[in-house]
Amino acid sequence: MQKRMNKLIQERIHDPYYEDKKYPEGTVCPRCGAICEEGRWVWPEDKSKKSNSEEEILCPACKRIRDKYPAGIVSLSGSYLWSHKEEILNLVNNIIEEERKRSPLKRLINIEERDGAIVLSFTNDKLARRVGESIYRAHKGEIDIKYPEEEKFVSVFWHRDEESKEEIT
Repeated sequence: MQKRMNKLIQERIHDPYYEDKKYPEGTVCPRCGAICEEGRWVWPEDKSKKSNSEEEILCPACKRIRDKYPAGIVSLSGSYLWSHKEEILNLVNNIIEEERKRSPLKRLINIEERDGAIVLSFTNDKLARRVGESIYRAHKGEIDIKYPEEEKFVSVFWHRDEESKEEIT
């Protein structure tokens, strides 16, 4: 029988905001008001009710927002984007609002226009992917989803140009 030489167990996916501990019941995030219940961050059912715990700790989403360190980005580009910008951003806002109601850890960090694209950054990789795929399903175009190896991060690139009248006929 061979003796195992590597005693250190390496984590498979690195996420600097993952904490392998549970906070005391009722811990509150002072920035967003989320409460830690049964080891999970949730929105309080009764906002007027105070927590039993005296402890205040920033939740992982607020830490990401503070540090401007997204878990996912969605980059939108193409001439179609600019002629349907309001419609696309309304779709994005509806998804963000729906997810925010379910979980305090799934939020938008920032929206910015740069280099002819709109770039959205998120606190959660699954939310970023959902936004990108929803835009693709609703507006077609091209989508490219990339997960860097051994990181809890996703990059979603969506692009669509307007079709010229010659292509349609």
